Order: sequence, then C-alpha cells, then structure tokens
Amino acid sequence: METKFWPELVSKLEQLFDHKEYYDVVIQTGEEKIYVHSIILCCQSSYFRTNLTKKKNGKYYYKKLNIPVKILENIFRFFYCGKIELNVEEDSVSDIFTLLKTADEFQLHSLVLHIQEFLIDSNQKEFIKDNALEFFDNTFQNEKFELIRNYCLEIICENPGLLFENDIFLTLSSQMVEFILKQEKITLDEIEIWDYLIKWAYAQNPDIEQDPEDWTNEEIEVMKQTTQSLIPLIRFQDISSVIYHQKVFPYEELLPRKLKNEIIQFYLVPNTKIVSALPSRKSKYSVTVTESQTFAIFASWIEKKHSSYYNTTNIPYKFNLIYRASRDGISGAAFHNLCDHKGPTLVIAKIANSEQIIGGYNPLDWKPILNKDNNYYKPTTDSFIFSFADRNNPQTAIVSYPKENHQYFSIYSHLSYGPIFGGGHDLLCKNNGTWTCNSQHTYSIDLPHNFNANNYEVFQVIIKH
Repeated sequence: METKFWPELVSKLEQLFDHKEYYDVVIQTGEEKIYVHSIILCCQSSYFRTNLTKKKNGKYYYKKLNIPVKILENIFRFFYCGKIELNVEEDSVSDIFTLLKTADEFQLHSLVLHIQEFLIDSNQKEFIKDNALEFFDNTFQNEKFELIRNYCLEIICENPGLLFENDIFLTLSSQMVEFILKQEKITLDEIEIWDYLIKWAYAQNPDIEQDPEDWTNEEIEVMKQTTQSLIPLIRFQDISSVIYHQKVFPYEELLPRKLKNEIIQFYLVPNTKIVSALPSRKSKYSVTVTESQTFAIFASWIEKKHSSYYNTTNIPYKFNLIYRASRDGISGAAFHNLCDHKGPTLVIAKIANSEQIIGGYNPLDWKPILNKDNNYYKPTTDSFIFSFADRNNPQTAIVSYPKENHQYFSIYSHLSYGPIFGGGHDLLCKNNGTWTCNSQHTYSIDLPHNFNANNYEVFQVIIKH
C-alpha cells in the first residue's frame, strides 16, 4: 500500500528555507541577502544549473540587484514547497509583472502559466481591466506571456478608449501599433482608427506641419516612412466616399499608388472591391448583434426615421459597450453600477436557443430617482422597445414608442432589477437575469412573456462630433 507524506515533506522543506540551515548559496539583492540551497535551486531550474558554477569558500555567491527581495523570497519559497503568494489587492502591477518576468527568467514555465491563469481569473477581472494597457505593454514582446497579452488585447479591443485615448498610444512603437491595427475586433469605426493613426504619426514627427498642404517633399517622405506598414491595415471599404474625401484625401500622398487606384475604383464602380484590403473587422460592436447595419437601424429609430434609414458609414452616434452580463455579472447591482450616470443607453438581449434579440432605448438615465408621485417612473416620448425575430435579418425588426397618454410609464428604474421599460412591466430584467414581458401596457409590441437570455448588453449612446 502506498503511503503519502507529502504535507509533512513539503512543510519540512519550507522550514529548511525559513531557518536557512545548511545553505550553500548567498543571493545578494540590494543590501539584503537570501540564503538558499544549490541542490534545491538546480533541481527546480535549469537557469541555476547553468549559472551556479563557481564556489568561493565553499559557497556560491550570486547577485540579483534588479529584483526586490520580497519577490525573490516569494519565488524561492516556491522552489522549496510549491507555494506562491499572489495578491492583487496588496501587490502593484509592477510587482506582479516583475514576479512574472522573474519566473520566466528562472525558466519556471509552469509558474509563468499559473501566474497568467491567476490574473485572467474572473476574480481579478477589474484589476486586469484597470491595468490592461500596462500589462499589454509589458508582455507584448514575449510569446511566453501570450495568455495575459491576448486577454488584455481583448479588453482593449472591447474598450478601445483605454488605449487610443491614452497618451501612451502616441509613444508606442510602430511594431506595436501594427499589431493592434491588425486586430479584427476593435470596436471603433474605421475612420476613427484612421484618425488615431494620423495622430500617432504626427507624434512620431513633432516638427512636421499639422496641415498636410504645407508639407515639403521631404516631410511627405518622412510621413510615408512612418506610416508605410500601417496604412494598408486600414479597411478603407468601411469608410464612405464622403468621409474619405473629408479625412483621408488630404493625406492621400501617404497611400501607395496601387491602393489609391483601388479605392477610387471601389467608390466609382459598383460591385468592385479593394483587392489589397484586409477583411472588414468582425464583431464590431457586440456579441448579441451580428450585423453592423443593425446599429444603423437603432440610430434611425433614435431619431424616429422610419422611411430612410442611416447606413453603416453615416451613423451619427457612437455605441460604446459599457455592460455585458456574461462579463460583468447578471445582478441588478452590477447593471446599475456600470450603467447609472451614463445618460442615454441601448439595451440588447439575445433570447436563449434562438436568433431573436429584444431590447430598448432609454434616452434618460438608469439611476433610480423618486419622482413627485413617490415612485421610480421616468416619463419620455423618445424611448422605444424593439424585437428582431432573426438578428441576422434586419427585415424582421419591429419597434414601438410609448403609447399616447402612457409616456409617464416609459422608463422604470430600481436598484433591485436590471433595465425596465413600461408600466406593468412591458420589458423587465429580474435580479437573477431572467426576463419577463407584460406586453402592450406602455408599448404596442408583442414579446415573449418569460424568457432566458444567453447574454445582454448595454451601450452608451453618444452623439458624434
């Protein structure tokens, strides 16, 4: 019979590290020293098998001046007993990244993976989101940090303002900008990506005139060199000819001749394509919506346009994702924490086991405020609820605004629930994420009475300037 004494063995090995008996390695870090055993280090790490080569007075002496002592002690304790302390509440981003980088330097591949898996665990979600840019910057060039790098990249693509509105963007290398522009899931309009690229190019060449009409031939060549690997990453097929003329044409000298000719042909000749263009970006806005044209329809409904809809190139609003139930939690508290004080918002829910999406537009705000009648209703004539029987087919869309004399009940807001539209209520998300509809009280539209949603999202609606 096999008898296991692992807990006792691990405990005694940890005591060996704590008591510093029989050590034969002295690690110098700043003014402090760490005493460890070469047999343990060499068993655990090929790095130390290579670097512990010469003894002096019977001991190995090794300097690691660039790593804080608490991080080295954390790693060496892992050598002895497999324990590693990870605490995002007490450790800074710099500390955690130094720990990750040190584990990689010591060739502790399982620990490198463990630290990354810990960081992308749901319990650390807010910590990573708050520091996604710093983690991405620090892990970009090391393929061994691919797990955390890709996780941060996903956050940045969903929340592009974290990067593009940050001054750090202007300091990025062309290699990093190229890596980002290649991504298919950046939730920005293509013309916005173009604008940020031009802004970045100016930042690399601060002495160049801001008006391209004033550029010298030499300045044109400098800007060409700066952007030559990046401009082909812009999906020009997703920029309208009007916007192209306004924003891209002034910089047309920067475009390769072949690409310019293809763009002109694309705008002038029906059913032609820009051969050298990358495919349009995917999942531009949402996990609930599959067609970008759907957001053009929402924009049209917001302005009560019912005969001539906007198209994807002239939408006058930005739809910024601020809440996703699968990512941020399904409770009413989670919804209000992220959606209150955000002004006008659009709610979209996908019904489970179907392609149907339903939702509504709130032109006001979701913060619960008692009105003069001592309830939480908010009157408006501009809200609406909607349904797409098939989210892949815009022709299946229906919409309803508040009935006449029922506008008082248009929006209801309560901390115990998610979004609520109408009295009755016409559309309500319960605290557990299930939905109910008591249709046609305030809005003239039939919706399923009870349903579960695979997911639901909330977008802040912002007028473009």
